[in-house]
Amino acid sequence: MVEILAKSKDELIREIRQLRRELSGAAKQSAALTEARKAEAALRASEERYRRLFEDDLTGDYLATFDGKILDCNPAFVSIFKFRDRADALNTNMVSLYADLQEHEAFVARLRRDRKLEYYECVRRRRDGVLIHIVENAVAQLEGKAKHIRGYVFDNTAHKVAEQALREAEKRYRSLFEFLPDAVLVSDQSKILFANPAAAQLFGALSTDELVDRLLRDVFHPDCQADVDERTRQALEDRRPGPPMHRRIVRLDHRTVDVETAVTPIMFDGKPCVLRVNRDITARVQAEEALRQKDREISIQFKKIEKLNTALTTLLEHREQESQQRLESVRATLDKLILPYLENLRTTRLDDEQQILVEVMATNLNNIASSFARQLESWKTKLTPTEIQVADLLRFGKRTKEIAGLLKVSTSAISFHRNNIRTKLGITGKPMNLVSYLRVMSER
Repeated sequence: MVEILAKSKDELIREIRQLRRELSGAAKQSAALTEARKAEAALRASEERYRRLFEDDLTGDYLATFDGKILDCNPAFVSIFKFRDRADALNTNMVSLYADLQEHEAFVARLRRDRKLEYYECVRRRRDGVLIHIVENAVAQLEGKAKHIRGYVFDNTAHKVAEQALREAEKRYRSLFEFLPDAVLVSDQSKILFANPAAAQLFGALSTDELVDRLLRDVFHPDCQADVDERTRQALEDRRPGPPMHRRIVRLDHRTVDVETAVTPIMFDGKPCVLRVNRDITARVQAEEALRQKDREISIQFKKIEKLNTALTTLLEHREQESQQRLESVRATLDKLILPYLENLRTTRLDDEQQILVEVMATNLNNIASSFARQLESWKTKLTPTEIQVADLLRFGKRTKEIAGLLKVSTSAISFHRNNIRTKLGITGKPMNLVSYLRVMSER
């Protein structure tokens, strides 16, 4: 205390300033240490995040020297190349994962030159010897002592196998299309990409090369271009096939041909396209047109026939009226000029035979007068005049002997006529009485 009091005011001020400077330096050092600790913690956290990303990445990540020594790799790398574990991978040289040594040397040389390779496609050999397709991104670290390669690989084998299968399928399709009898076109939105020989023949081309790269609008008739565009859109965007439809094409010689076109969406050369199968239907269209023309002609003829039928019907009606008038005239003639005399004849002195004959004549004349003549024609026209006389007498109940006496013939002749009548009326061999049948026929 005495010393402090003994010091002058200036010395105290200098000491206080020095003390402040020292305290300020200590505070800065403390702050620097705090920042360093924070930076170190952030670095550790960053390294941990990187390690987790490295370990969990689905891409096969590796760190290797230029001579092939693997320094580090993640689980995906171990899985892609079928290592037993990470230690097995670290004990393996990258050169052994190449199909041959020259390929590894070419890869390293290109990486040294370009410093970076992206989407590098190649073939690698797994630990079990199976070749796989790889897509790789690689970065070369050439500065400093630690020269190395950091790479990221992805197993693209399944995709390559699918591509190969697709190419083989397209090759088979091409071979199939080549031998199809129908004209096949493959196009994108607007341009022909493939044509088979049948298409070249249909479109009048010397070879299929004349059709490839032509626009669809150049080979289809303008009248159906809108439909062609719509069906193309449906096949490409909606993946909808189209049933066979009537279209018209324009050949290279400018001749128009009728075709039936079916549309199907397909993959061609790895991209969506449209398959068109065209069939020449010119003969069918011509036949249909000829049929329509024939239908028109038949329709005209049918109308003419209808007119003729109408005229014929009118004529027949007129003839029917005339026939009816003639029948009425005959009926009137019989009623007024003949039947009265027969009635008078009945009242005269007649023997039995004459009386029977008068009765038959009166009956027949009455039948005619009552329009029965047409009904009698249905069976009497089949008989001879003598058979008609025999039939009439049978209807009146006369026996064979009586009929023979009236007609002045033998009984055997009457029996002969009776048998002929049964045959002509279709009742021979049937259990039917001839007299009853004749009476029924007369009463209809």
